[in-house]
Amino acid sequence: MPFRLKTTVSLFLLTLVVLTSSARCGRESEKHFPFAYVQNDCGPADGLTLHFYFTQKQTEAGKYKEPFLDISINENLPKSAPQDYSIRSGSGAVLASRCLTPGQCVDATSGTLHLTKFDERRGVSGDYKLHFKDGSVEKGRFDATRRFVPLLCG
Repeated sequence: MPFRLKTTVSLFLLTLVVLTSSARCGRESEKHFPFAYVQNDCGPADGLTLHFYFTQKQTEAGKYKEPFLDISINENLPKSAPQDYSIRSGSGAVLASRCLTPGQCVDATSGTLHLTKFDERRGVSGDYKLHFKDGSVEKGRFDATRRFVPLLCG
């Protein structure tokens, strides 16, 4: 009897440890995307937008490879900081997505983008928190490098 009880308790504790660590694993990611870039872009209605890319590796302007996070401000573009933006399903003012593999992007269901520094020439600093349908969260602080890409919107 003591052997059976000991085995049951050991299996229970092992199961508890596995479930606890798997519940944390992949649910919330911070600093998963350490490189940040910001550039002007053409928006959904051909107007000017401010586009952020958060990547795992340093990249050249306009050549962002998966995996990356993507946030675009399409309305009320910042002119100074601090500035807060809400990301909400069904709203086109601020859009966000996570692209883990080529052609496989998933939109954020909600989130926030907080700008603490805004310099039109040098870059933008702040933090973001994005929620996804699968329950996962991507969050982090950033100092985005300003990228200048030739544009012709409209």
